[in-house]
Amino acid sequence: MKAKEVQALESYFKTENEHWNGYAFEMICEVLQKGNFENPETPLKLFSQSIDIFTKHIETPLKAVQLFEAETDKQKIDTVQKLFVFEWVLKYVKYSEFEKVDTDEIKDLLKSQTERLKVEVNKLPEYNKPLVGSIRDTLKELMQKELEQLPETLKDLEPIQRLNVLCKLIPYVLPKVEAVHSEKGEPETENKTTLSGYQW
Repeated sequence: MKAKEVQALESYFKTENEHWNGYAFEMICEVLQKGNFENPETPLKLFSQSIDIFTKHIETPLKAVQLFEAETDKQKIDTVQKLFVFEWVLKYVKYSEFEKVDTDEIKDLLKSQTERLKVEVNKLPEYNKPLVGSIRDTLKELMQKELEQLPETLKDLEPIQRLNVLCKLIPYVLPKVEAVHSEKGEPETENKTTLSGYQW
């Protein structure tokens, strides 16, 4: 990740609002851990926009939620990603206090939208569901199976090909041998004596 991209992400959780910073930081950590967005800034941007929209249209909560959903559509994110963002927005609104504002209607609408998105995600066929979270596990299983079949695979190769494959695999099995250079010389042995009893 480039320095400019890191700075852009940091700008979301280095504000004067410590409460907001905590949520934004926790969210970006989850995004980076799951790798569920091509651009990690996208969910943060939507998260930030949602609060702006709800603050501006606090008197018309239904319109606020519709405007926020329209923003998520502009970003061309899939249903799973949209659910992720909606869950974070609901979490923030649910556990935040807004001065002289009743957020119950917005919470109810957000909860309703989140439940609707969950139903949509569950209807997705398995092959349409994102693999990001389990790709590493899938690759590990695949590699394990291939390693178990390696003797059979090698048996069918020509001797020179087999040797070539083994040479490529050796660095992953045996530690690399490096020359050791002593900076202080050989260690001295105490009380080295000759047969005649003199030290040498």
